[in-house]
Amino acid sequence: MHFSNLDPVAREMMEMALAWLDRYWDAEVGLLKMEAEQDEDSTTTPVLLVHHVRETIWYALGLLQRRAASDHERALQAIQTVLSYQFDEPGKPYDGTWYRLSEEPHPGEDAKVWRDYDPNWREFIGSTLAIILLEHEADLPGNLVAGIEQALRRAIRGALERRLPASYTNIALMHAFLLDCTGRRFGDPDWQSRGEAYAHEIYQLFEPNHAFAEFNAPTYYGVDLYALGLWRSYSSSSLLQRLGSDMEARLWRDVALMYHAGMKNMAGPFDRAYGMDMQSYASLIGLWIWMATGKEFAPFPDVSRPFAHQHDFAFVPCYIAVGVSVPDDVLPHLRSFQGERQVVRTITNHPRRVAHAWVGQHILLGGEETEYSKPASNQFHPITIQWVGEQGRICWIRLVYHTNIVINASAEKNMITCNIRGVNDDHPDIIFRLFTPAGSRLSLQQDRWQVSGLTVDVDTHATLDGAIQATPTSGGSYYDMRYTTDDIVPGTAIYFVLTTRAVANS
Repeated sequence: MHFSNLDPVAREMMEMALAWLDRYWDAEVGLLKMEAEQDEDSTTTPVLLVHHVRETIWYALGLLQRRAASDHERALQAIQTVLSYQFDEPGKPYDGTWYRLSEEPHPGEDAKVWRDYDPNWREFIGSTLAIILLEHEADLPGNLVAGIEQALRRAIRGALERRLPASYTNIALMHAFLLDCTGRRFGDPDWQSRGEAYAHEIYQLFEPNHAFAEFNAPTYYGVDLYALGLWRSYSSSSLLQRLGSDMEARLWRDVALMYHAGMKNMAGPFDRAYGMDMQSYASLIGLWIWMATGKEFAPFPDVSRPFAHQHDFAFVPCYIAVGVSVPDDVLPHLRSFQGERQVVRTITNHPRRVAHAWVGQHILLGGEETEYSKPASNQFHPITIQWVGEQGRICWIRLVYHTNIVINASAEKNMITCNIRGVNDDHPDIIFRLFTPAGSRLSLQQDRWQVSGLTVDVDTHATLDGAIQATPTSGGSYYDMRYTTDDIVPGTAIYFVLTTRAVANS
């Protein structure tokens, strides 16, 4: 989509994103040079500047959409540079994916996924290259078009060898589109039929509860909506269009169910999340809400200042390409708080996983029932509390999930109840992390946490070993409240009942 054809909201969003990205362009290298990734509650200051490959292809798409002076030349350089960082090594697990950063070493013979390479770059970069061909092929020289086509063939080759499970929702949705799109472009009916079969498999997992396994994920819901937008806008398959339309609408209704427009945040629990306050880090669902309602209503940080997970702001051109489609009954929830509600949402049946949330006037509570199954990601936040503290700032508490515990939890008005068990550890430590603005008064005791705007009464047979203040940040401080379980009989479930009471700030 050309910049001049955008509606005012999308145009403003694009202008801000590209102006922000322009300052990171490194013409000598042909890539964006940005800070390394940082989550919201990281206590380290980002000082490492590195060249990002994926974010550069997103920027190249935006340059082709904007078409300002020198944009075309810069876009061609960026695309060519990104193509040069793809792995062309058939038989290797990283074949067809890309370097994440130009500075990182080759994966090597003993390459480990996530540590040495990211297989998902095939779908992120591949889908963006597909959009570039679909929308801007006429603006590209023939040799660059040929290079993109070769890159897409490599990406599909490597992705098929990976045997990606359909339950890995956000990547699976992009993968189905890429199979359909490249199969059509290259005249390969096998790839097209695989794409449709894979799309059907994704929908079969979704259909029983009308929920994705990666439930309530502020960043990955954003990728889901992008991929479903690809199905809607660019797929020639009536199957992908029909199934994608159904899942896209239902996904937006899940967002509306968990979202508090007044607090500009989604209630937990979060199967995958990079932060607890969407006004402090770049969440992709925050960008979608911006695109649907305008910046005034968007749960997104001030981009004129440093913010966590900032590289995701570079995703905007892909959103612009597919466009936003929000059901009419969802829009009111994105603009204003629609009333207190209890949420009980089944995610999967085997194991039984159920999200429980209380969406209150000034507080959000979340707890996830898991049948003590292990989560798929270390970004799992099964117990969450968010509320409005001093100066209108969002304060929060979450369980620090780690690999030697499993949990069952539920949330209702003013209360979270949970049972925790150790895994290969008879006496695991249980840690709750608290964020509160700088200068807030607080008292953290065994049976009561008193902090800006909230009191939490704590009933547990675990023992508070202390509240350790992490490195303060410019916006506030983090405290880790560590409960030990040495006196609890091994094999006994460790229980916590957290009862919340709002208190007035003076």
